[in-house]
Amino acid sequence: MQTSSGKHPAHDLPLSILDHDEEGGEQSGRWLLSYADLVTTMMVLFLALYAMQLAKSHEQALRRQSLAVQAGSVAASAAASASQPPNTERALLASLDPLRARGEITIAPVPHGMEIGINAKILFNAGDAALLPDSFDVLSRIASVLAQVPDGNILVEGHTDSTPIANARYASNWELSSARAGAVVRYLVERGVEPHRLAAIGRADNFPLVAGTDPASRALNRRVTIVVQY
Repeated sequence: MQTSSGKHPAHDLPLSILDHDEEGGEQSGRWLLSYADLVTTMMVLFLALYAMQLAKSHEQALRRQSLAVQAGSVAASAAASASQPPNTERALLASLDPLRARGEITIAPVPHGMEIGINAKILFNAGDAALLPDSFDVLSRIASVLAQVPDGNILVEGHTDSTPIANARYASNWELSSARAGAVVRYLVERGVEPHRLAAIGRADNFPLVAGTDPASRALNRRVTIVVQY
């Protein structure tokens, strides 16, 4: 389009303005390219961080799995160790096998130890806590073994049957079972077992060996147990 003067409008604009517009267009294009590069760089950075996090999580999962396997192995080893006495105790307790073969004692594993059971008829008269002379041989052999056991507590527990007792000496089965445990403890001390390792415990009829109130069941429940801990 021409003006009344016959000149094209663009021809009337200063050259500096045209140059500025062209330069501005070039600058706008460079800005867009720089922004795209920045976005791409940020995307690569976040992908790298995400990959590193995945690798770290996988490593932690493998570590937890490894620790769980190790803990299981340790627990299994500990359980196996707990079910077996140390070599010294095992050898010493084996020396009591003749008494077990004759039915005078029983030997059974318990958590962290072994339990030696003695039927009360070998040790006491009914309703009494005085040791019978016939019990001395059994108790002496047991004392000889316990004196050689290197360490560990020894719990002597008296058990009665469920028949109530009440007389001038023992008001209940608690007193009777405690007195019987005490009598065995005193005998063991006299035969060389260290006193500080021993404890006398009266259980009364609260831990029966077998269920039932017939004479045979009551006879089995009247007993003294010696728990050797290790």
